[in-house]
Amino acid sequence: MNQKNWVKKDYQAGLSFIANHDEEAASNTILATENDVTILTPSGLPLYGAGFYGIFMLAPIVLFMIIISYFIFIIFSTRSLDIQTQILISAGGLFLVWALGKALKLLTSSRDLFPRKYFSTLGIHGIAAHYSNLHFPGHSRVAIEWDQIDSIRTYSSFFLPGLFAGILKTFIVEVTSKNATVLKIPFHSTDKQAPIISQKILELIKNFSSRK
Repeated sequence: MNQKNWVKKDYQAGLSFIANHDEEAASNTILATENDVTILTPSGLPLYGAGFYGIFMLAPIVLFMIIISYFIFIIFSTRSLDIQTQILISAGGLFLVWALGKALKLLTSSRDLFPRKYFSTLGIHGIAAHYSNLHFPGHSRVAIEWDQIDSIRTYSSFFLPGLFAGILKTFIVEVTSKNATVLKIPFHSTDKQAPIISQKILELIKNFSSRK
């Protein structure tokens, strides 16, 4: 089976499994399916697909959050208002931003509007990442066959989608092939749990590659 076929087959198996196990996908980084495919989800990160209706409903909330944030900045930079008035108005603005953030989180929890479509797969033939170019420019959709893996490393970094949700540190398992192709597996966790999750991913990669 050529690379294009097994990557597509593993991805479809992952999509099908996640559609029927949304609660598990929301709380677990590693999901084993019944089709010899293991899914590595970007757990804790707000990475969802979005169709026209999802974007149409999301846009006004994001726009209002930006406008209110700009308004708060203007209030603080206005010298004609006394400190108490600035603090009062700004507190009201921050409350509105918080409330809109809650509405944003509630809206994105709808899987019909925002399905889980970004994840990595480990299959019989290799490992593949299925992300957008906005997530990892140049490393969004990458597949590496097991016998082509050269090195693996784990590190933490800022990740723009995570920053939108107030997540300052995202953990990434990076797989590099013999021809310098880079595949990235992101997830969010506590500092205590991150090494455990990373080690489990490394062990899975070793187990899958040993079958080849």
